This record gives sequence, structure tokens and C-alpha cells, in this order.
Amino acid sequence: MVMRTYKLKAITLAISAFLSTNAWSGEATAGAQDVEQLRKELGELNSRYQAQGAALQALAQRLQQLENSGQAQARPMHAVNKKFVVADTDAAPSTSSDRTPALEANEPVIKEAPASRSAEAVYREQHALFNKTFTLEAGVSYSHTDRRQLTLEGFLALDAIFLGNINLDRIQSDITQFDLTGRYSVTDRLQFDLNAPFLYRSSTYESGGAAGGSASTLSERDISNAGLGDVSAGAYYRLFPETPTSPDVVWNVRVKAPTGKDPYGIKLRTDPSNSNLVVPDDLPTGNGVWTLSSGLTFVKTVDPAILFANISYAHNFARKFDDISSQPNVRTSGEIDLGDAYQLGGGLAFALNERMSMSMSYAHRFTQKSKVRADGQSWTSVIGSDSSSGSLNFGVTYAMTDHLSMVANVGVGVTPDAPDVTVGMKFPYSF
Repeated sequence: MVMRTYKLKAITLAISAFLSTNAWSGEATAGAQDVEQLRKELGELNSRYQAQGAALQALAQRLQQLENSGQAQARPMHAVNKKFVVADTDAAPSTSSDRTPALEANEPVIKEAPASRSAEAVYREQHALFNKTFTLEAGVSYSHTDRRQLTLEGFLALDAIFLGNINLDRIQSDITQFDLTGRYSVTDRLQFDLNAPFLYRSSTYESGGAAGGSASTLSERDISNAGLGDVSAGAYYRLFPETPTSPDVVWNVRVKAPTGKDPYGIKLRTDPSNSNLVVPDDLPTGNGVWTLSSGLTFVKTVDPAILFANISYAHNFARKFDDISSQPNVRTSGEIDLGDAYQLGGGLAFALNERMSMSMSYAHRFTQKSKVRADGQSWTSVIGSDSSSGSLNFGVTYAMTDHLSMVANVGVGVTPDAPDVTVGMKFPYSF
């Protein structure tokens, strides 16, 4: 009985030991599986982290390339409005062995925000837009000039009484100009354009003191003319792209041909009813000579504004004409040398939103005296032919569609030689 009890206890202990050994073995196996699972998850997280790091590095390299090549500066407000969006990476990751760069559906995707149409309009108007497209622009402008001149011929008696003739002259000039301009960007650094203007001019001449009478006795004559103006062609080349510390610099060259009616040989005639009133037979639509101009334009994006400036020089080539006399029934052949001109300007623009912007600028043009030389004689300067013309300009641009924009501007003359007011509107269409 004792022996049987001892055997039973031994069997019980053996079974307990066996069960304990199996339980410990199961727990060890479960722990190893957990560790392996954690290692796998850690590897997947590390792969996702490396993928995101590679995407950020590619984005930084792309931005550096754009800044170095100048493509990011072709539209100044793009650098301000540009946004980069990284796609959601929370989807199930793939292992590094089956990953193909930039082709996986769950790979980070870099997208660029749409270009700012308002900034493009500012660049096209004040600078040059190198977008490798053809742009056709139709425009119309109107300028008004009103000049008065009081002429006294006589002397003062007792420092209070004027004895003599008083002549009051007034000239009102209105010019309406229609422009058709084509622009084509060959590369992201070179652009060509061609401009053909058509002008309608109307001038009113008034003079007082008819037949030696009082200044309140006025005579008036209206003269008008219409025709093709001087056609011009230009080229723009980007010298230096914009950087964080320097502006975008573009060099331009322009040639103007004397396709309009020149002002030389137009006769001045005295009105039969008023010897003080002298009017021309016709009005010119061009300056009659070839002109070559060159200049530099500068544009710098300063969030949220765009700063621009320009400087240019225009040289007029001397030209010979069959008749340069303004006296009736007199023909005198000779040469005309119009004075060269210098122009400075600058301003700023603000992009109000993606489609609209406003600009304000000032431009000043200095013109040297013209010279005339009749056949067989020496050059003579034309008194009063030099000028200093300054104007303050305000503009609005609006992108009506993705291809069509509207540009409206108003200019106010601030010097006597400048037009009193200029109003214009343009409609550039990009194909």
C-alpha cells in the first residue's frame, strides 16, 4: 500500500513537471513572437521616416534648382504664393525592396500651386514675361493736352497802364491711339515683340486779339488727321534672374521705323479772319526718323509688393527730307536731327488677390534740342525743342480668364511738357 502510494506521488510529480515545462516553453514562444512583431513595426516606421526624409530632400533640391535657373522668378508673386503639399503617408507602407522612386501610389507627392495671374500681368506690363507663349494684345489710349500762351506786344506807361497788343493763344490737342502688339517668348530668357499703332489726332487752335482788337475777340480752327503711326519691334533678354538679395534684370533693345506721317514740310497758314491765328495744314502721326533705344528694367519681389524700375536711352538718327520748310509756297530740302532722349522710371505694385493687382509709378523723360540743316548750310539748334516730361501713373490689372487679362491705367502730367491726362486700356490674350 505504501509502495503504491509512493508510485502515485511520483507519477503526479512527473506530470506536474511536464506541464510546468510546457507552460514555460509556451510563454517563451509567445514572448519571442512579440519581439519579432515589434521589430517588424519598428522597421516599417523607419522605412516611412526615410521616405519622408527623401521627399523633403528632393523638395529642397528642386527649390534650389528653380532659384538658380531663374524659373522661380519669372513670376514674382509666385515665390510668395507658392505652396507645396505632401500627400498623406498614413497608408500602409511598403517594404524597401519593392519600392520604386516617385511611382508608388502612397509615395509623397509634391504639387505646386497655380501661378498668380495678377503677378503675371504686372510683369508683362512693367517688365517682360518669359512664359514661352505667344501673346496678342489689343489696346486703346487717349491723351489730352491744353496749352495757353499770353503774348504782350507793347510797354507799360507809368508802371500801371499797358499800351500795345494783347494776344491770347490756346492749343487743345487730343490723341486717340489704337495699338496691336504681338509678343513671343522663345526661351525663359528671350522675348520678341512687334507693335503697330494707329492714331487719330485732333487739335483746336484759338487766338485772341483778332485784327488788333481785344483779347476777348477769339478765332478758332479745328484740324484733325488719322493714320498709321511708327511701327516698332523689340527684344528682351534676361541678364540676371531674381535672387533673395538681387532683382530680376532684363536688357531691352527697340527699333522704331518712320512709317507714320512725318511733321516736316507741313505748311503753317495764317487765318484770313485773324492774323494772330496760325494753323498747320495737317497733323503728323510719326516723328519721321529711325529710332534705336536700349535700356534696363529691374524687378524685385518684396512680399507683398513688387518693386520695379527702368532706365533707357533713345537715339534718333538724322534723316534727309525733300522739304523741311513750314512756310507756304516754299520748299527747302535738308536734314533733321531730333534730340536724343533719356528716361527714368520706377514704381510698385500690389497683388490684391490671385487675379487683381494695383500699381503706381512715376516716369520722367528728358529730350535734348533738335537740330536742322538746310542744304548748303550748317546745323542750327531749334529753340524750344528740348523738353522735360514727367507723369504719375496709376494702374489696375485683372485676369478675366486663364488666357485673357485687362490692364487699365491713368496718367497725370506733372510738368508743362507732359500731357495733362492719359487714359488707357489693354487686353492681352495668351495662347
